[in-house]
Amino acid sequence: MKTHREIAEQLDLFHSEPQAPGMIFWHPNGWALFRDIQEHMRRVYRRNGFEEVNTPVFMKKELWQTSGHMDMFAENMFFGGGKENIDEYVLKPMSCPAHILLFKRGVHSHRDLPLRLFEFGLVHRNESSGSLNGCLRARQFTQDDAHVFCCWSQAEEEIRGFLQRAKQVYGDYGYHNLDVKISTKPEKALGSDEQWCRAQKLLDSACQIEGFDAEYQAGEWAFYGPKIELSLTDSMGRRWQCGTIQFDFNLPERFDVQYTNEQGEFERPVIMHQAMYGSIERWLGILLEVSQGNLPVWLHPVPVAIASVNESNSQFVRQLAALCLARDMRVLVDISQNSVARKMKRFHKQKVPYILTVGDKEEAEKCVSVKCRKDGVMTHIPLAELADYLADKLVRKQ
Repeated sequence: MKTHREIAEQLDLFHSEPQAPGMIFWHPNGWALFRDIQEHMRRVYRRNGFEEVNTPVFMKKELWQTSGHMDMFAENMFFGGGKENIDEYVLKPMSCPAHILLFKRGVHSHRDLPLRLFEFGLVHRNESSGSLNGCLRARQFTQDDAHVFCCWSQAEEEIRGFLQRAKQVYGDYGYHNLDVKISTKPEKALGSDEQWCRAQKLLDSACQIEGFDAEYQAGEWAFYGPKIELSLTDSMGRRWQCGTIQFDFNLPERFDVQYTNEQGEFERPVIMHQAMYGSIERWLGILLEVSQGNLPVWLHPVPVAIASVNESNSQFVRQLAALCLARDMRVLVDISQNSVARKMKRFHKQKVPYILTVGDKEEAEKCVSVKCRKDGVMTHIPLAELADYLADKLVRKQ
């Protein structure tokens, strides 16, 4: 069984360099895959009422002092600054405080809630060198970081929405068996017993309504609020922790976050952190290891490959490639003088879903043979129908 780094080498996706430990150098294929994963989640968020934002990567240390991260997380943070104040700034390890600053830009009424924000936040965490593991444990990565600001009366619906999105998103990748855990209050915790009890009941109720049999983790999670944790189990029996939604009783107090209720009085909103992938890099690494490179057809960075039989067929191959590119299908073309067998070996190594071989016969008849890698079936398609045929096979998740 290959590791995700070995598969990345095989599919020409990414690599790492000693000059940037814990960080990824994305190749064209890998970056295409990364962006497709990102775009899939972007569509899901937008269709569920979230607004995309973008916040600075480098912010003053005082922000992280207010949030409490300086006290709890400083050893995992990168510091820097200008010529005079060399350590007065922090490379953000998460986007939560920045999203709260966005919320505080205006005075919000209960009519504005729920307010849903999401960001593909580039974050940095100073993980120990011994713990680094390609995409699965990195120092620089991209979170699908979302926050919901809402009233208590809206919280259960928001949790249910998260669980519904989880079913959809994970199902699109072929993951249908989700383990759900709810964390309960640890010995040392912020927030009242009443808040914790209310939040835990909402998490439990939402899981029951959405058909999840949740397991409780007594006192095993963060001090600032209860949480749902979603995990996947692969064919090897390995468990991967991915999606989360968590109440936060800490940051609303620290940043004095408020909205006006129906009586015109100021009240603290409920803030829920949530992420579906967690880290896009980590999600991609999990996907590679679980699939062993046999990616879903809709997601493969190079879904079509075309090989010429003879040098004289090169122009026809370029014509076919142009038809694919016009329909936004990425295509790998090999018109080299290598043998067809060698070209097929290259395509097979990269696990290309659909392969076209073009010789004099195909060019003369304007009919192309398309081989599906998954089932080995060869289909003969008239040139005029080729683009529609492939587009139908490679339709991307919407």
